[in-house]
Amino acid sequence: MGRSYKVSMSSLAISCAMFAGLGSLAANADDDKESVGQGQPGGGQSPYLSFCQERFYEEDDGIIRCNWAVNFNLACFVSYPSNVVVQAGSLISKPEIIGECDNGEKIIKIVHY
Repeated sequence: MGRSYKVSMSSLAISCAMFAGLGSLAANADDDKESVGQGQPGGGQSPYLSFCQERFYEEDDGIIRCNWAVNFNLACFVSYPSNVVVQAGSLISKPEIIGECDNGEKIIKIVHY
């Protein structure tokens, strides 16, 4: 019995050592994650450039709705307002008319977060 008790103690000692080692590995992994996120002081979300047709542009209670598109050409072809909304407080630039589609629709550009 004494011998099996020693084996159990050895197994327990090895298990504890492995468990303690894994805990320190997890702590190191968390440290790495934090340092990656702090690469740039003042860093954060990058701004977006969005386009839409002027006739769909509607601002109400701090929410902006339109037929949002990722570029000028797509804004000419999206013929209905999207379900995507932009918070008016996230605007970096005022809405600016930047051109017209072939059918005469004016296209607005905004920069926002």
